[in-house]
Amino acid sequence: MQDAPVRFGSLAALTEHALRARPESRAAWLGIQAEAARLDAATAANWPTLTGQFNFTQSRALSSSGASVPTLHRYGPGLTLAYVLYDFGARAASIDAQRYQLIASLLSNNRTLQNVIAEVEAAHFALLGAKAQVEALAQLEISLRASLDAADVRLRGGLVSRADQLRARAALAEATLARQAAQRDQAKAEAALKQAAGIAQTQALVLDWEIVPPTALEASTLLADLLAEAQRQRPDLQALQAAAASARLEAERARASRWPSLSLAANTGRTFFLEDDRVPSTTYSAGVNLSVPLFDGGRLAAQARAAERDAERLQAEAESQRSLVARAVVEAYHDVLHAQAQREGVAVQFDSASESAQAAEARYKAGVGSLLELLTAQAALARARQSAAQADAEWLAAFSRLNHALGRLPRVTSSTPP
Repeated sequence: MQDAPVRFGSLAALTEHALRARPESRAAWLGIQAEAARLDAATAANWPTLTGQFNFTQSRALSSSGASVPTLHRYGPGLTLAYVLYDFGARAASIDAQRYQLIASLLSNNRTLQNVIAEVEAAHFALLGAKAQVEALAQLEISLRASLDAADVRLRGGLVSRADQLRARAALAEATLARQAAQRDQAKAEAALKQAAGIAQTQALVLDWEIVPPTALEASTLLADLLAEAQRQRPDLQALQAAAASARLEAERARASRWPSLSLAANTGRTFFLEDDRVPSTTYSAGVNLSVPLFDGGRLAAQARAAERDAERLQAEAESQRSLVARAVVEAYHDVLHAQAQREGVAVQFDSASESAQAAEARYKAGVGSLLELLTAQAALARARQSAAQADAEWLAAFSRLNHALGRLPRVTSSTPP
């Protein structure tokens, strides 16, 4: 049983649905919220802590002469205030480290969203190519069926042999099988797009917009400029840099924690007695504490070393990622140039094959051309039509890969605004 169809009026709407439905997007957003909560927890260290207590005790002691005294029942509320006044920057370093961790999470989330968008675009362009293949083979099937009808007419008139009819029928059967195989590939491509967009496989997918091809990559566009843009914009590179900064600040926090800290401590309480002859009393105290870490087994020094090594490791990973980004940009750049040239060449091939097929059909109908010539021209036209459709799909996909390699948000490729 198939669910109700889902319709989209633009590629932007389809990718928006994917961003909302895909679990990767939801997991990335939850990770950001967790890092934001940790930043709030770290920032809370700048504020004093106030703790309330309520005590109830039962006590009985001996007097100085050894005689027993009555049992006392004490109870009452109390407040304790603690506030760190100065700690050589340990709190500030911890807060900044967590802030950079939040920035890294935000940037990683941006790259996750870009990955989802790229998957949707790639699946969509693959589906476009598969649909175009089906349409091209369907056109070939129509032409071959017309050729078979013409061969039947000429066979009844005694103008051709039965071999021409069998040849036309075999060509039609071959085209039908090819169309069925293309329809299978189209169904697989649609299933891949549904998976990429977070749509149930039981739902019918309706894509209702016209594709507007992107503008051609200008010859003045320099590869060096694109590489520099990728270094500036790629969120995964910036996320590694932010994570490295967070690790360096964590090392600074560990080093600052080895120095003394100055804090304010105060408490007050009111004590009541269950015994009626006892008078309630109020106690309070306030003071400044100087805490000097003398020995911790090397724990803080080890934490500082570990954080420094993490910062160096993340910096090395950033350099490695920078190299991978450069390679991805170079490959995508040349893919776009090749796709543009391929598209222009295929357009010339299609025009030539179309004129050749029209001429062969006219010659065959006039009785001066052979069926083999007509079938060959029709097959060449079908191949040219398939090549043109494939070139268009590859051109769109190449631009999508280039935008993804550069860290750009995708361009709206539909005639309908999102």
